[in-house]
Amino acid sequence: MILVIIPIFVALAAASWFLISSKALKATFGTIFSLAMIASIFLLAANMDSHYGMKKETTVSTKQVYSAAPAQMPVGMAAAKKIGTDDYVLVYKDQATDKEATAHFAPDTSDIVKSVKQSATYTKADVQTAQVKTVTTKWVYKNHTYKWLFKQNKEDNLVKEVHTLEVPTSWQVVLK
Repeated sequence: MILVIIPIFVALAAASWFLISSKALKATFGTIFSLAMIASIFLLAANMDSHYGMKKETTVSTKQVYSAAPAQMPVGMAAAKKIGTDDYVLVYKDQATDKEATAHFAPDTSDIVKSVKQSATYTKADVQTAQVKTVTTKWVYKNHTYKWLFKQNKEDNLVKEVHTLEVPTSWQVVLK
């Protein structure tokens, strides 16, 4: 909405300075609309540069996952392939009834910016079942006024998303 408000203030300021014949009204309205235009531009710049009107919000979610090994194997298993410095593509089953394990967290080459913001790793932990813990950090608007002013179509406010596969110590993690 701020991108609609700024041109309105520009038009009102121009109309005030050029179309009003009374010097007192011209100065009053021209100054008011010019200051409003400048303030709107500064608000837009502050939002784009420093996320004015926004705050970081972190959410944590967990999802149970299952061994990549066939059901008849006595030991659980997951596979990991290292990509980059501390990032992995992880292979496991989403459901106990899945026939095949699938790869998760492979970078999306069609959306590199989103891929850079996401990472995945694994760890052996003192847990009973394997689970993927996802920590998502996003910029969210502080209230509806800021959202109304600054929200743009298809904006991506994701800061980072970290997926950690936590497996029981009895599991094997195969590195490829």
